[in-house]
Amino acid sequence: MPVQDDGRPVVVGYDGSAESRLALRWAVEEARLRFLPLLVCHAWQWPYPRLSLAPETTEVVRRMGRRVLDNGLTAARELAPRVPVRGQLVEGTPAAALVGLSGAAELIAIGPRGAGGPDELRIGSTVEVAAHARCPVAVVRRSGHPRAGRVAIAAENAGPDSAELGIAFEEAMLRRSELLVICLCPENTRDIRQAAVRFNTDVAVWEEKYPAVEVESLVETRPHVEVLRHAAGRSDLLVVADRERDDPMDPAIGPVCQVMLREAPCTVVVTPSQAWHSSPRRKRLVRS
Repeated sequence: MPVQDDGRPVVVGYDGSAESRLALRWAVEEARLRFLPLLVCHAWQWPYPRLSLAPETTEVVRRMGRRVLDNGLTAARELAPRVPVRGQLVEGTPAAALVGLSGAAELIAIGPRGAGGPDELRIGSTVEVAAHARCPVAVVRRSGHPRAGRVAIAAENAGPDSAELGIAFEEAMLRRSELLVICLCPENTRDIRQAAVRFNTDVAVWEEKYPAVEVESLVETRPHVEVLRHAAGRSDLLVVADRERDDPMDPAIGPVCQVMLREAPCTVVVTPSQAWHSSPRRKRLVRS
């Protein structure tokens, strides 16, 4: 199958840091598995008001950013020579640049931290991308355990329009990994039988779409953060929704998702459920 050079790209935020280099490697492999092009994005900015800058000073900073981007492009092309790779240099914050590109992207890959700035600010930038992007966002971490060969997803529903389940099944298929599907019931639910039957019936629909994926399903009534932490510790990739059903509308990303972005010991893919159908590829998957 040829690579779709004009398809929706996998986008990676790159700033030359160790975390962004790891995200670059992950994004290259994701693009290769999906037969899609890769877009490497670097954002540069000057930390002082524009009025205080001479044009030649701005140009020096822009060229420094260009050099960082070129290094990322070279690394990506060496990792996967057959993947079409292009770069985009953007003036502004990394979060704003990636959110701006998300509407035309299949997926965005970023590191949990970037170069420069206090850790809490860098984490905040990652949360901002995950909260506002219009496509799934992978926050790439180096796993502290051997490869598990497992993708995990903990969801409150498993219907045919479930954003996170669609991503989880697809990622498991691409990686030839087993899939752990966990039904999140309200905490301390006494009788889970009805929820379990409904959830497993819905999951069976997805299994028909992805017959090659080996699926293990569980029903959990423990606190959701506890369930997700345990699943992440057993998996190479954890898929989570940007918010849960009863989350308030403000902030833009739910507290459970925020905890996973900070604490999960594996790569986390955040799915923006309201934007999942914007991808033509995913529309075909739902109809199939």
